This record gives sequence, C-alpha cells and structure tokens, in this order.
Amino acid sequence: MLIKPFAIKNFISEDVCKVMATEFAIMRNTMKVLDGPGFDEIENSFAWYSTICFETLSTVIKPKVEQLVNKKLYPSYSYGRIYNKGSILTKHVDRKSSELTISICLKKDISWPLNWEWEEKTLSFDSEPGDAVIGCGSATPHWRTLYEGSEHTQAFMQYVIVGGEYDYLKYDTRPCVGSPYELVNDIVRNEDK
Repeated sequence: MLIKPFAIKNFISEDVCKVMATEFAIMRNTMKVLDGPGFDEIENSFAWYSTICFETLSTVIKPKVEQLVNKKLYPSYSYGRIYNKGSILTKHVDRKSSELTISICLKKDISWPLNWEWEEKTLSFDSEPGDAVIGCGSATPHWRTLYEGSEHTQAFMQYVIVGGEYDYLKYDTRPCVGSPYELVNDIVRNEDK
C-alpha cells in the first residue's frame, strides 16, 4: 500500500497528549539519573522503543486508523522521541515494520514541520499537539530540518496490513504488543543493521 501522506487535526485529545508527554519525560529523566539508554541515536534527543504508554495508544487508535486507510492493520511497534535544540531528523525511510506510520505531536514550543517526499514534491505538515500525520514510513522519505526550539515530543505508531506483504511483521515479530526490542527476531535485527 502506498498512500499520499495526510494530516488529521485533533486526532487525540489535549489531555491525552499531556499525559503521554509527561510520562515520556519522566521516563527520560529517570534514564538520565540511571545513566540508562535512550540518548544515542539522534543527537540532542531521547528515544525509546515500545514504551507501554505508546503501545497502549497504538492499540487504542488502531480502529480509527483502519477506518481512515480502509485496511485492517496489525500493530508492529511504537516509538517515542523528545527532540532538543540542535536535533535534526535526516531524510530517511523506515524499516518494513513501518508500512503505515502515524506520527503524533504531543508537545511543541515552535513551528517544526515534518516533511514527506511525494511525487517529486515536498509535503510539509506543521502539527499542533494532538494532530497526526499518516504516511507509508517504509516507502516514503521523510525528514525534519534543524530544530531551534527547546523541546518537542513526538509519538510514532507503526502498523502492517493484515494479509499484506509485511503481515509477518505483526508486533515487529515480538510475542505481543508491549514486548521489548530484545524479543524481536533476526528478521528485524538484520534490517536494523
């Protein structure tokens, strides 16, 4: 499936955004104190694979997403990131488990559009907290320019199509939603290299 990236205003409520952004910030602060993981992929940011809050959100919004794209979906994985001043999200495509990507703004302080390449044009989406952008992350290049603000929190929900080419990546090959990355199989590990 290849769909043109599109935005949905007020996809989740302001209260849900506050809870998710706060919980994720608490997790970041805890990892700082413990000198734990989450700080090494994109400079000036904190990220985590499949936190329970984002795995829960992925499950709750799935019926709504299925209606929007008119496809039955399996959740594959979720991801969260807190960007800080100086972060750059380079132009990239995601791995196959991101056949359908939902990017949800949870917290922002300045305009910082998410760009998608579509038919040799750039589509830019400047989301407010609660807004979502939906696209095919594994097939459509996307990026952000240099971040000049203080803190921006984003949640990413990834899905694959039931009965589709990548449905073997249901739950990102983990035994269930909420399982850590350490439980993915070699199919996913090899693609991450």
